[in-house]
Amino acid sequence: MHRHRHRLHRRGSSLLAAALALAAAACTDRSNPLAPAPGPGGPGTPGAPVTIQALECTASRAALTVRCSPLSPDKGGAAGDIIVGSQGVFVQVTTSGVAYNAGTGQFTFNTTLQNLIEQPMGTTDGSTLDPNGIRIFFHSGPNVTSGTGVASVVPDGFGTFTAAGQPYYQYNQVLANGATSAAKAWTLVMPPTVLTFNFLLFVSAPVEYPSGYVTLDGHLPGASYGLLHPGSTHPLAAVAKTAVGVGIPGAVVTFGTADPNCATVDAGGTVTGVRNATCSITATSAGLTTGTLSFDVSGTTRTWTGATSTDWAVATNWGGGFVPAVADSVVIPTGVPNFPVLSGAVAVRGVTVADLATLTLGAFDLTANDNVATGPTAGSGILSTTGRLLLAGNPSTVHGRIPTFRVTGDYTLDGDVTAVASGQVDLGKLVSPSFNLLVQ
Repeated sequence: MHRHRHRLHRRGSSLLAAALALAAAACTDRSNPLAPAPGPGGPGTPGAPVTIQALECTASRAALTVRCSPLSPDKGGAAGDIIVGSQGVFVQVTTSGVAYNAGTGQFTFNTTLQNLIEQPMGTTDGSTLDPNGIRIFFHSGPNVTSGTGVASVVPDGFGTFTAAGQPYYQYNQVLANGATSAAKAWTLVMPPTVLTFNFLLFVSAPVEYPSGYVTLDGHLPGASYGLLHPGSTHPLAAVAKTAVGVGIPGAVVTFGTADPNCATVDAGGTVTGVRNATCSITATSAGLTTGTLSFDVSGTTRTWTGATSTDWAVATNWGGGFVPAVADSVVIPTGVPNFPVLSGAVAVRGVTVADLATLTLGAFDLTANDNVATGPTAGSGILSTTGRLLLAGNPSTVHGRIPTFRVTGDYTLDGDVTAVASGQVDLGKLVSPSFNLLVQ
């Protein structure tokens, strides 16, 4: 048996029933979608039996009709990955190309399987095909209901699902929600004296979340929300579900965050962006796979306060209490008790230094990935000893007083630039349409 099979449902739970009795040449290429089962059912708690009524279908070869009526669920144990049925609710089995060869006694038809549950079938990690594939197995039958003789199945193999020695057909495909398998030829053998027969089917499928899971905003665990700005909020919708995607009434969901410095979440599931990073918000419910949704918190503008010291890397020197991340822009205003000094190489987005304010690089490089603007007053702006201003934006602008620079991006002067030492343009460009570049 498959390494991830669990005893999830009783025999008869999640039952897909089908009955096929079709004429020989007269039925060739006739489409036979199986009739839907009565309404969806599902466990109220993880591992509880699914009480879905089966369909016991009978067919007339002469009249080419299929009539189905509800069958109460069986009792007993079932071993498998997850065992699903309920035609038109969790799966859809469709047949076509029916033929009968009186000489060989072979009754053949093509069968496809469509996955109607949220999570992919045929895989335990969401993408890689499981060696056992998806198996449609005979829970009972085929049983001859009129005429004489015996009908039997020529299967891909035999296994223990709801009982020992059950024939099955294997579909070696990963089926995402809504996907339909390639057609597979089924063969039954019976004498021409058999007029009608029936049989009951189950689908046994490996899935990633056999014990159920929590969705966030309708997504399976591991999805991405995308960008969230610092300070912006997003209310999450969390739903605890069984393996087949049926909601579990009354399930308690608890929210958490992988990194509170990236994003926080309150008890009601409202997420608030904090600082540029990527982090996951989690939603847990007892017995279920934890729901996760990743957030890419975007950059913001961080303003220097200098409340503690001159050290750029001290969080309490910045508004909001966070040292700027690479996606953040920075503003250095006047009127603060201390102006910033780098204590190591730094990369940020944009840089704005107010006139009469300073940003001292010392011996370290500052990489700007967007616009750079400083005031014109001598002694202010961006200062350094051996450190450089690396202009890497594309396209971006620059003006004001800067130290030694290196241009690797695409920059245009939007005001006069005064550099205290010569700079270089390396794999980038620096355009001056109407302003002056002065090197002191």
